[in-house]
Amino acid sequence: MKSDRWWAVTKDPLKYRWLMFWVIGAIYFLACLHRISPTVIALDLVLEFGAGATALGLMSSSYFYLYAAVQPPVGVLSDTLGPRRVITIFTLIACIGTVIFGGACNMTMATVGRALIGLGVGGIFVPGMKILSKWYRQREFAGAAGIFLAAGNAGNLAASLPLTYLVLLLGWRMSSFAIGAFTLLLAVISWSILRDNPEDKGWKRIEEGPNPSSPAEDDLPETVKPHTRFRIILSKPGFWMITISTFFFGGPGLTFQGLWAVPYLMDVYGYSRIQAGGLLMMLPLGFVIGAPAFGFLSDRVSLGRKGILLCSLGLSLACSTVFLLRGGKPGSLILGPLFLIMGSCGGGSLSLYMTITKELFPPWLTGTALGLMNPAAFLSTAVFQPFTGFLMDVVGRSGPAYPLAAYYNVFIVMFICMVIGFVSIIPLKIQRTRLYSDHP
Repeated sequence: MKSDRWWAVTKDPLKYRWLMFWVIGAIYFLACLHRISPTVIALDLVLEFGAGATALGLMSSSYFYLYAAVQPPVGVLSDTLGPRRVITIFTLIACIGTVIFGGACNMTMATVGRALIGLGVGGIFVPGMKILSKWYRQREFAGAAGIFLAAGNAGNLAASLPLTYLVLLLGWRMSSFAIGAFTLLLAVISWSILRDNPEDKGWKRIEEGPNPSSPAEDDLPETVKPHTRFRIILSKPGFWMITISTFFFGGPGLTFQGLWAVPYLMDVYGYSRIQAGGLLMMLPLGFVIGAPAFGFLSDRVSLGRKGILLCSLGLSLACSTVFLLRGGKPGSLILGPLFLIMGSCGGGSLSLYMTITKELFPPWLTGTALGLMNPAAFLSTAVFQPFTGFLMDVVGRSGPAYPLAAYYNVFIVMFICMVIGFVSIIPLKIQRTRLYSDHP
């Protein structure tokens, strides 16, 4: 019976594409898990290697430097080598990096492993979206892409309490080896199952033709050179407003969630690792809720995209203000709601950043524009993680833990950055008539 079902899946393109979808989704899940995982094992690395906050920040940030840097070439490779090859090759690189990280004998080796992980998982999202564009109809693509992003956020969730349990059960080294083995399995499965397009399986294209809301394919200015595309995008003030805001909101948020949240909760509040990991889950849970919710509001509320984005950023700024006004230690009862709101606003802001950037440019520039804007948060995180680690080391540790004053420095930096990110959006001009043209 099982063999009959498998045979049916392999012979039906509409079923086979969902099989591929979950393979790519599983790999992207690991990419997001790696993004947040250092916060769970930060104290283990301190005890193992005697690492300070600056060293931890440099180690963790190496993921984001490589992840951001690899985005443009991955796009080119997806178009030349094909997304199946790119996903398989880069998944193998991530596997190697995970094993090196697990076997590291010092912080230098751990940083090398972390950098290879960032390089490897940086080659998943773009080719994954390219495969989806070939296997899903225009009217289906947005839904499939939304579920794909949700799979990644599930990885963020798993990097909190579930990963905490895994580390407690196996230790941080064996946990890395286990994740590396699973990554290797996914690389083998991706090569065996993924196909760049239905024609590679001998099927007809699963496509209805051009998107009715976009210009016809014949209108695409194929002769426009890459440097000309870059010049057009970089000369648009709105692009810089969005990118600057993404930089100053995304970096501090990922820095806190991905590196300092668990140590902060353990050092300042005295929580156990399990308690801290459970509370940390509120951030990615909020992200999963906020991304679709704020997008839904921006489509239907008279405030429009910019208004809803400013509301989202303003709520994040208000949460940051609470930490400052409470001396870096809000009451334990409001920590959960604060984290949930911060996560929701982070998810909502990201979806609106992407949507507004797309709508600032004609369809033939959308991919290039998003590719240039997308690395901003990761580059910002790569800068802020070692910088905030340095600020914490200036205060120094009190025994094995950092005092509240060290974390308060982090909250000050987060607040200042959020103010800059909020203000940068205020001059943004969006034509409302174009925004709602797809919703008569």
